[in-house]
Amino acid sequence: MGMIKHATLAILASAAFAVPAMAQDSTSFTGPRIGVEGGWSRVGGEHRAGGDGFTYGATLGYDVAAGNLRFGPEIEVSDSTQKECRAIATGGRDCERADRDLYAGARIGYVAAPSLLLYGKGGYTNARFSDRIENAGASDMDSADNRSGYRIGAGAEYAVTRNVYVSGEYRYSHWSSSIHQNQLLAGVGLRF
Repeated sequence: MGMIKHATLAILASAAFAVPAMAQDSTSFTGPRIGVEGGWSRVGGEHRAGGDGFTYGATLGYDVAAGNLRFGPEIEVSDSTQKECRAIATGGRDCERADRDLYAGARIGYVAAPSLLLYGKGGYTNARFSDRIENAGASDMDSADNRSGYRIGAGAEYAVTRNVYVSGEYRYSHWSSSIHQNQLLAGVGLRF
């Protein structure tokens, strides 16, 4: 009986030490990944009227492991339905719209559980903003400009399987002339 008790304790002790070792040696959240995302966004700043919209896009990244840390580059292209119009003195209206957004940066994360990665990100963003002045009884005028700036954010990635993940993220972008954007996004992606 004593021998079985000691053997059982030895097995339990081995299992207790093996679980953290397996988690630490795990290569989860590594390698190339591609994902799509969508969610709420709000643009404001400068003379812009501001407004809410739906942002959608695709991300490509690569993650490298260093213990429980994960880090690597990522790029993204996204677009938005955000549009806000206001009346102008001529009787028409000025409609401001957020268009495509190109992002290149990096993220660093921590594997908090075998299926959960918590991360922060930062990088360069170049966004296009359009204005359309609709004059009552006169020709309309269109203009657009590209703005450079930065993006920071934080999020969580959950591994549904070894190759499929879901994510949630908050991010803040800031461009020239104090134009800024807040976003809350959800995504799904594949790791290869």
